[in-house]
Amino acid sequence: MDGMPAGVQRWTRGTATMLGQVRTLFLIILLIWPFFGLWGVRQAPPSLRVVAVAAALGLLAWLCAGYRRQRFPAWSWVAEGLLVSLVAGASNYGSTVAVCFMWVNFRALYGSLREKAVAVATLTAVMVAGVAVFGARIDSVVSLLLTAYLSLVVMHMLARAGAARDRAAARERAAASAGAGLVAATSREEAMDVTLGSALSMDEQVGAALVVTLAGPALHVVAAAGEVGTEAAGWVAERAALPERARAALVPGGFEALIGTAAREAAAVLRLRDFPVVLVAPLAVYGSCFGLLVLAMNGRSTDDLSSPVKTLADEAALTLDQLLNRSRLSAVVDHSPDALVLAGEAGIIRFANPGTALLLGEPSSELTGRHLWSLLHPDDLKEILRAAAAPGTPVARPCRIRARDDAPWINVEAVLDYVNEHDGSRSIVFNARDVSERQRLELELRHAQKLESVGRLAAGIAHEINTPIQFVGDNARFLETAFADLNRLQDAYRDLLVLAAEGGECGAVVEEVNRIAEEIDIEFLLEEVPMALQQSLEGISRVAGIVRAMKAFGHPGSEEKTQANLSDAIANTLIVANNEIKYVADVETDFADLPPVHCHLGDINQVVLNLVVNAAHAIGAAGRGRGTITVRTRLEDSQVVIEVADTGTGVPPEIADKLFDPFFTTKEVGTGTGQGLALVRTLVVDRHGGAVDFTSEPGVGTVFTVRLPVDLAEGNSLAEVGA
Repeated sequence: MDGMPAGVQRWTRGTATMLGQVRTLFLIILLIWPFFGLWGVRQAPPSLRVVAVAAALGLLAWLCAGYRRQRFPAWSWVAEGLLVSLVAGASNYGSTVAVCFMWVNFRALYGSLREKAVAVATLTAVMVAGVAVFGARIDSVVSLLLTAYLSLVVMHMLARAGAARDRAAARERAAASAGAGLVAATSREEAMDVTLGSALSMDEQVGAALVVTLAGPALHVVAAAGEVGTEAAGWVAERAALPERARAALVPGGFEALIGTAAREAAAVLRLRDFPVVLVAPLAVYGSCFGLLVLAMNGRSTDDLSSPVKTLADEAALTLDQLLNRSRLSAVVDHSPDALVLAGEAGIIRFANPGTALLLGEPSSELTGRHLWSLLHPDDLKEILRAAAAPGTPVARPCRIRARDDAPWINVEAVLDYVNEHDGSRSIVFNARDVSERQRLELELRHAQKLESVGRLAAGIAHEINTPIQFVGDNARFLETAFADLNRLQDAYRDLLVLAAEGGECGAVVEEVNRIAEEIDIEFLLEEVPMALQQSLEGISRVAGIVRAMKAFGHPGSEEKTQANLSDAIANTLIVANNEIKYVADVETDFADLPPVHCHLGDINQVVLNLVVNAAHAIGAAGRGRGTITVRTRLEDSQVVIEVADTGTGVPPEIADKLFDPFFTTKEVGTGTGQGLALVRTLVVDRHGGAVDFTSEPGVGTVFTVRLPVDLAEGNSLAEVGA
């Protein structure tokens, strides 16, 4: 129909509905009738025949004009009845009276019930005129009149049913259009415009429509359409001002049709003119009402609108809630400092939030279309993909990213996950958080903790150094005295040599030499001086060993893992902790032949120190005398295992699950901070991807087990290490 000329469209617009199609059918029958119906006037007098034909043509022209207008005035029943009586009278209410029934059938499809009373009076007058003017038989006229009445009633009911069906179909189309519009809406404003448009088209009596939100005790008119004043949109009112029936309807699934006084009260609260009918439906999702849809009507609708209004309100509520959540999600994504990237299953980037652009120093538009893998360090990509493929919720993994080849790598913690879209396709969500500053602070903190440990052990270390230094000093003083005595003896020997060279008497000088040798106890000096030197060298070696251990333990290290000999590192740590241990326990070691381990050596030193000191404290707390701390290492498959066992108090079962919690300690206030074992877990699990666990028997002791993955240097293999 859209391609038809405007004139044709005006004639065919009535066929768009079922009632219009029925009207068109009866009009066509009326237009066909003159070709055979007017034969009945051929026996009439010429003057009456001409009048009847003119009346028939005039009636058809009038009916066509009304069909085009889609309405007839109520008074036209009288004029049309006059023309029908002329046509029927021309055949003495014989064959041409059929026009009466076709006319009644067509005209009964128009007008209200009150107009049908005019139709009844007109039909009665037509039949009375047939008897009084044209001499028709009464019995025939009565039969015709009853048949006309029946046709009028049947066609009126058909018109009402057709109109109701057409209104229902129009509402269905409006609902479908509203559904499509709500689905396509990209903002709450668009969704509310679609909702209000659908509400206004729901019934011809709807004069205004409002979308109102609830904010605690207040009502806020956020959108309005139709016959509304300038004050309606944006108006804020008290919820309590609404009629009680309207407030009672503000629950999921509720609905209320306010009529009369209640409708006018509600209209006044919402700053609308007086409407006799107001429909109220809640906007609710997930059992919570957040607003209401209001339809103000100029009169009662012929149909029950409760179901379509509730359906529209439910669809609008769901869409508005989804758009609100989408808006909130968009705000979170846009303002998140983390890099959030959405890519297709093949890795092509579809979206990158502003946080990504800020982190990488590259506009989001430049990142879109690039391959996600090109942003990741090649050495980290395999681990990220492996974590994404693992069952369960993906966990964050450290990795390095950058947008350009000339840019430095940025240290991040990243999570990569595959998600299923609504259309069945899979996408990749990549979330990365910059941890460069945090890693720098963690490195400083770990170094500070090492220095704190050294400070805590400083007194013991000073004692460890003081002991060898003392006997080095004692031996040095002994050597000083011994060399003074040896110098006296050497001077006596020199005098003896001079006298012997001159050939003089040497007896007295020899006696002096013997006296000095006996006085200084030369035999003792010759025996003790070498021992004093040996002891001094041992003391110096002991001090040097402690200094080397302290230097190795306290070295800040770097963020990059390096190949390390764990046996040497553990031995140095035991030296540093010796003063904490030696008064309560003996240390036994059993070091296996381990491969170089790719690790942060400073972290491992801290782990061993914390475990050993913890073991010493446990033995001291047991109060059973001197105990034993055993440190073992071994190789299991692709892991290096470090065990620290003690003969201390053991761990009670009721606190076993809290042992690695930060700030949890069993020591007295001021003695322990509860950070030692928590730090052990962080350094082993988070920094090295290893594991730490323990077994314990109360009253017997505890064994802590640390497992570290072996990352061998290039060219080495486990087979070579074990050979």
